[in-house]
Amino acid sequence: MFEKTQKKLQNIYLLFDLTKMKKKIPEDFSGVMSTQSRRVQKLVKKAYQIPFYRERFDAAGIRPEDIKTGDDLTKLPLLTKDELREWMNREQGNPKYSEWIIDTTSGSTGKPLSIIFSPREKAYMKANWFRVMMVAGYNPFRGKTMSRINAHDENAGGRDTFLQRFGILRRKYVDQYAPEEKVIDEINAYQPDWLYMNKTELMRLVLYSNKTGKKIFHPKFYDPISEKVDENNRKLFIKTLGEGIIDSYGSAETGACMVRLPGSDEYVVHNDSFVVNVLDDDNRPAQEGKLVITPLYKTDLPLINYSIGDKATCRVENGVRFITSVQGRMNDYFYYRSGEVTSFFEITPVIAHCADILQIRFIEETYDLIHVQIVRDDQAKMSREELEHYLEENLNRIFKKPFEFEFEWMDSIPPDKNGKLRMIVCNVEHN
Repeated sequence: MFEKTQKKLQNIYLLFDLTKMKKKIPEDFSGVMSTQSRRVQKLVKKAYQIPFYRERFDAAGIRPEDIKTGDDLTKLPLLTKDELREWMNREQGNPKYSEWIIDTTSGSTGKPLSIIFSPREKAYMKANWFRVMMVAGYNPFRGKTMSRINAHDENAGGRDTFLQRFGILRRKYVDQYAPEEKVIDEINAYQPDWLYMNKTELMRLVLYSNKTGKKIFHPKFYDPISEKVDENNRKLFIKTLGEGIIDSYGSAETGACMVRLPGSDEYVVHNDSFVVNVLDDDNRPAQEGKLVITPLYKTDLPLINYSIGDKATCRVENGVRFITSVQGRMNDYFYYRSGEVTSFFEITPVIAHCADILQIRFIEETYDLIHVQIVRDDQAKMSREELEHYLEENLNRIFKKPFEFEFEWMDSIPPDKNGKLRMIVCNVEHN
């Protein structure tokens, strides 16, 4: 019954939560880190009352009072996607959660994952997204937002809400799967102050604009979400859409936990609402390793030490962690008969150091053959033949055995059904 009331009050909770969030990057992080520590302590006390987490605490020999700070969370085991999926599947049958909100991930890193939010948690997650906008300098209450259609978005049919009719929280949805010219026409007609959609979807429009000369309105801010934006992508986005690129980072499970603003070369964590750690293969704090996220607002069904599947590098200054780079989710590897693998992270420098490549996808067809889908900049310095030679030579220096390559030159690479673009697709059966 109480959850039904919370659902009705979500917008009020959203506004209340937003007033308490830090909406500027602080010069002095001491206050926000104190807030983080208090919320960490509150989180672990509540988590210990949940059987799933009590078992994990006890197995690690850790009590809630042993956890004082975000760094202390590394004493606890990681939460993997498979563990989370199994736990959430069990909980969905619990009548206690019948009025809660169930979101489903796109499945870009494997099987889709359903995640349960209390109405109160979902309101905080939404408020946190508004905070991302406000940190960048955008006012979501007076500005116009345009986004892709999402199955979880209310009012995606386009009818204005009561507030929107008065010019508050104005928002329009665009069909990201419509032809490029139609999507661009809708963007140009609406002229949004803030535009966001999956990176691959936005890249499709950018490539079309560059090929045909059709101009796209320059929003004050735009955010290519859900996928890693590499430096070549960033340059092309800026060339086509202007300087206002925002790189917010998070997931459907956690919400947006950090942001990289225009002109910056690193991500700042929303430390009042999240703990972001970087761990090595032995799960110890490191400058480079696995990205591990704990949303502090999610206390009803927590995600403690959630290993999201990405790698990152970081620096720590006065006890505050800044993420200097993120290597995005790539759900496949290059596999060898021996069982060894090569990750996208290992071949990234070959792609990143070649501005002539606008998009690329590798499809491992056999243990000996890689099919390469590739989009070349029309202003490229290298010819197609030179690019093929560059890739073959440099990639085979990294691979554990030489591959043969076949190239498919394209105007743009279509995204997968979930709207994202896997960089490596492995069609070889492997264990």
